[in-house]
Amino acid sequence: MKTSIKSKLFLITYGIILAFVLGLIILNNTFLEKYYIRTRERSLLEAFSDVSKVEVYDEDLSQIVYEIEKDYNVDIQILKELLSTENPFEEGVITRLPPPYVRLYGNQFSINDGIISDIMLEFKNQVDGFTSDQVKPIDVGDDNLAYLMEINVKENDRDNEFQLLSLCVAIPQNNQLNHYYILTVTVQSIRDSVAVFNGFTIVIGFIFMIISGALMYFISYRFTNPLLQINQVAKAIANMNFENKVDVQSNDEFGDLGRNINLMSTQLEASIRELQLANAKLANDIELKNKIDAMRKEFIANASHELKTPISLILGYCEALKLPDLDKATSEEYLNIIMDESNKMNRLVMQLLKISQLESGFTEPQISQFPIKDLIDETIRFFSILFEEKQVILQINSGDEEVESDFDQLQTVLTNFIANALHHLDESRLIRIDCLEETDGWLKIIVFNSGKNIPESEMERIWESFYKVDKARTRSYGGQGLGLSIAKTTLLNLGHRYGVKNEPGGVAFYFEIKKKNQTIND
Repeated sequence: MKTSIKSKLFLITYGIILAFVLGLIILNNTFLEKYYIRTRERSLLEAFSDVSKVEVYDEDLSQIVYEIEKDYNVDIQILKELLSTENPFEEGVITRLPPPYVRLYGNQFSINDGIISDIMLEFKNQVDGFTSDQVKPIDVGDDNLAYLMEINVKENDRDNEFQLLSLCVAIPQNNQLNHYYILTVTVQSIRDSVAVFNGFTIVIGFIFMIISGALMYFISYRFTNPLLQINQVAKAIANMNFENKVDVQSNDEFGDLGRNINLMSTQLEASIRELQLANAKLANDIELKNKIDAMRKEFIANASHELKTPISLILGYCEALKLPDLDKATSEEYLNIIMDESNKMNRLVMQLLKISQLESGFTEPQISQFPIKDLIDETIRFFSILFEEKQVILQINSGDEEVESDFDQLQTVLTNFIANALHHLDESRLIRIDCLEETDGWLKIIVFNSGKNIPESEMERIWESFYKVDKARTRSYGGQGLGLSIAKTTLLNLGHRYGVKNEPGGVAFYFEIKKKNQTIND
């Protein structure tokens, strides 16, 4: 059987209220009386702590003790023990204050003599070694004897019986007699309070359940009516009918749900229309795939071409070495050519392997902190002989900024930039390395060489593998067009920015790195 949300809300609310009321009554009956008695026991102890500090012969004793009684809502009696050889408790039931004791504070109208006698009799029994379940010793300090006891008291003129919670403390004096402090509170009032509170809880719970019933009927209607409307619209959407909309009349969660349903309906309708355009996008994706395949084939063709030339030369000179009439000088020349071409192939294979490792993420960066000047100086030393041979005019403008990156991989990048600059120098023969601090916390390292500008149409393609702007010039120095591709992949893996720009009289390649303690957010 299907249960409506309205019924569920009503039953759940009533169940929670009923469980709360019953739980409160059970807790009250189980723990409230014990808790209240413990609280009153602490009040008796705190009241004794205050009254014990008052000198019993102080002329303001009555006023001070009266204030303590009001503060803690207890009755206090202070007795003085007199020297006597008689046992005042041999007579049985005692209804007057025994002769060995006189009141220093208190009167029989607040606690009558019979109650005082019962308390003193229980105290004496405890001192004499008798035990009782209603009496327990308690520590009040200074080695004073003290007992907490529950005393059942029966009124003389009626059959009513009530119970007192009493603290009796004996404080020895210099004459080996005692002063007795008796503090009492009525236990029956505690039980009456618990009963009244339980009755009040039941009445309030019953009234609250009646009121909540009326409120829940109204709330459940307001709660379920929007849901029914939303359900109808959702069914229409499931049947591909997007004309119906939820009538949003509130600014709460139901209003948000209605607006979202309307938004979903609108977006679904638009998505269906957009689905008709998916074929065109799919065609573009196929075209892109074909383009990637073409690039892959071109890459393979370029690699094959770069390997074909040295292999052909090596095979040709190897055949020539078989000729019987070769002299030693010619043989050594042929061998040198073979070694040179072999080294070219080795460099090509190593560069291809380097690109593959970088693109696959196989090479893990070894991050460290170092001055950028050390990177530039150490890389420049690799080219010192070439600079002298080509009579390069070298200008370096670098500071002592600390950076955090992979030293070896950055050195590879800088090496490729400088090697590229060497290969494209004009008659000015100027190479300049600048280190500039950007406003956003990046450090830009620029390698400029004097020479021809790069055509704008080829700016992006120079980073591709095997791409060569000036193929004749590249053949003259034996380049394969892989250096800039390796530099680009390395910088991408390290998270550094890079680029190239034409400047008056030459070209500047650059990369940017965050300074030490800067976080890369770009």
